[in-house]
Amino acid sequence: MNKMQRKEQLDKVKADDGNIVSRDIPLRYHGESIKVDVYRIPLEDLVYNQYNGRIASSVKAYECRNHTLDPENDADRAVIEDLLWKSNKDRNDKTMKSLVLNGQLRNGIVTADGVIIDGNRRASLLNCACGKTVREKNHWSSSEVDKCRFFNAVILPKSATSKDIQQLETTYQMGEDEKLDYNPIEKYLKCRDLIDEGFDERQIADMMDETEANVRKWLATLELMDDYLEHLRYEDMYPMLDQKEDQFLSLEKGLKDWRGHSALARANWEYEDTDIDDLKMVSFDYIRSGYEGKDFRRICKPSTEGSLFQNKRLWESFSAQHFDSVGYVEEESVEDTIASHPDVDAVESLRARDSKWKKSVDKPLKTNFKYSVRRLEEKLDDAAPETTLRKVRDLLDTIDTSQPSFSSSPDVAKLVSEINKRTYQLKKLLGQ
Repeated sequence: MNKMQRKEQLDKVKADDGNIVSRDIPLRYHGESIKVDVYRIPLEDLVYNQYNGRIASSVKAYECRNHTLDPENDADRAVIEDLLWKSNKDRNDKTMKSLVLNGQLRNGIVTADGVIIDGNRRASLLNCACGKTVREKNHWSSSEVDKCRFFNAVILPKSATSKDIQQLETTYQMGEDEKLDYNPIEKYLKCRDLIDEGFDERQIADMMDETEANVRKWLATLELMDDYLEHLRYEDMYPMLDQKEDQFLSLEKGLKDWRGHSALARANWEYEDTDIDDLKMVSFDYIRSGYEGKDFRRICKPSTEGSLFQNKRLWESFSAQHFDSVGYVEEESVEDTIASHPDVDAVESLRARDSKWKKSVDKPLKTNFKYSVRRLEEKLDDAAPETTLRKVRDLLDTIDTSQPSFSSSPDVAKLVSEINKRTYQLKKLLGQ
């Protein structure tokens, strides 16, 4: 059914008072509360909004590697339904059973030509419940399923603009409690979509029931997320950011502080923009490897506990060792990774690629991080000379001289020579 046919069908629905299930329901529209009717609409008269806020990241990833989804196409409709189902399988299963048992308890919103603005997930579950396989699996009777063939919704005026629709979708999806069910990345993408639609940060904050400061922070963080995806050649593959929101928020704040030089007092050197670029690249690798929380913040975020970037000598040593460690790893290209697994979802193929990379670099990254943080803490503690020397002595005692590399590696010989020079200098200072 095309756009014109759906519009004609919805006009018929509105013309029959028998289709009204509720009257005078309040709706926030054009900045004021109006009273509207809710209609019982056959599901076949409606189509999904493929850019629904709940699945925007997954849709962008799919379209990047496949084609633009057309909700009027049966095959693409199945893809949209699959993405909606995967957005929260456990909750969706419970909601579908509740829809069959109790009916639709929350009204949706649709455009005059049948595009679902609010309620895509519920509509997809109603459609799913009507399927023969699902119906038989759950032993639902025909009478139980029959009520699932309709969707209760407000029908917007034909004069509703794209901007009106965006505002309604945001207000009713991300401005209510249900926004807690959304993947965090969706709110970042929604903010950018609204900016592109012509809304300002204050208007977006009002729609989302958030602060302007949060909206600005999310927009800036999304830019950083895009840099990360571009760095890995994962452009538009937003599901690759799952479980990484906190790291990007910390990194965005850290980079902002270092660039603005508000954290300069915590550093013992006059770093350049190129040093901050290195910090971003190192942080990207640690995000990819799964570092989070306090450990991740010790790399990039200025604080009283100290970060590795604040000490020039320590940072130069840490970053040089890091780039040496990750530089030797050879990876299959993104395109080859996806092409070599044609029956596997592109996101899953890339996650497997990341896992393989992490396995290759995990040990050197952990070793470098732990060693550098230990050095940082010793500097922050301002330990007495005898305490530091005792630690050095104890560390020398742990060297396994029986390993072949001890006698064969030129690096070992060089390091022993450097240590010998340092101890000689200390002895001269002591007058020995």
